[in-house]
Amino acid sequence: MNLVILAAGKNTRLDTGIPKSLVTLNGETLMARHIRIFKRFGVKKFCIISGYGAEKLQNALPGLQSTHDADITILHNDRFDLENGFSVFRAKEWVEKNNMGDFFLTMGDHIFDPAFVEEFVKKSSGLGTTLQLAVDMPGESNKHIDIDDVTKVLVDDEGFIDSIGKKIPDYNRYDTGLFRLKSEVFDVFQKSFDQKEYTISESVSKLMDSHEAKSVLVEGYTWNDVDNPDDLQSTIKLMDESRL
Repeated sequence: MNLVILAAGKNTRLDTGIPKSLVTLNGETLMARHIRIFKRFGVKKFCIISGYGAEKLQNALPGLQSTHDADITILHNDRFDLENGFSVFRAKEWVEKNNMGDFFLTMGDHIFDPAFVEEFVKKSSGLGTTLQLAVDMPGESNKHIDIDDVTKVLVDDEGFIDSIGKKIPDYNRYDTGLFRLKSEVFDVFQKSFDQKEYTISESVSKLMDSHEAKSVLVEGYTWNDVDNPDDLQSTIKLMDESRL
């Protein structure tokens, strides 16, 4: 398996002067942590999509490659002013060049308990839909999540996604920012772009009617989105509690 990591965002809310994926926690950047953990669970190749602060990611590349003995490619998204779906599409040439039937996708500013990643890798391997999204059940284990910023998901009894977005009124799951995608998904992103829709959630919505967007419930493990100073502090606290 292979992993695309989105790291193109402008970092307007956690303004450290570097891409959020290069923020260091417990002596390790978020990007290095992704590579270390996902490699442990079978990922062979990594593609980082850069944008804001691209030169800093490029400068970090030799260290990432040598420390983790990893096959890492950086592709630049010069339209990082657009939403995250455009960054996903930037990986299309890498996926096609390497003849990938499917691949994992995550965000450079997210952080996962390794057991969370392991569980999703196992559970998603047998599913056949174009898009699979790791979701969590709202509850005590994720009360640290920024409820105003997290993407909410409404799933049916079979796990198919019925609705997704940050502002949807009815939901029963949280989007954790970890996906498994078939390569055909790029056709869906292109259709979204043709309609001036650039978020991942908008492309997920296009797959819902055909039952090609399915959730994978991964609960009981810790994860977070390190998007702003409060998120950073909550992540440090979770690490101090040995939950990450």
